[in-house]
Amino acid sequence: MPRRRFDAADDDPVALANRALKEVRKAIEEDDDVGIREAAEKGWLAVSAVADVAAAELNLKKPEGRNARQAVLLKLADCAGVRPTVFRPTFTAARDVLHGRCFHDNNFDEAEVVGLLEDVQDMTEQAMAALRRCKRRR
Repeated sequence: MPRRRFDAADDDPVALANRALKEVRKAIEEDDDVGIREAAEKGWLAVSAVADVAAAELNLKKPEGRNARQAVLLKLADCAGVRPTVFRPTFTAARDVLHGRCFHDNNFDEAEVVGLLEDVQDMTEQAMAALRRCKRRR
């Protein structure tokens, strides 16, 4: 099955999350499993892009890998004065379910994917707002 490549580095995390949610709804309507998987991967890439953007804005080393991205999100939360684990549940769900189970294993529940992409949409908006607060504090 052909796979398309997505480059999160060129996208705004919020726009990418919004696109993923729109695309998954369309894919479900069209009974398009490949489209559902690709939208799920875009959700994971949106979460990853938050960490990449935050690292660049906070003058941190570009995160390589999941653990480094999670560490950047912890630093973002600390800098913005929000609960340290505020981004962790969505990051973990996006990694494990959207990226792992749905995209790689082709094992998904449509309602769960939509719900998680809604969470990703909320998380990207919250994280970018946190980044703006953090930048004002500096």
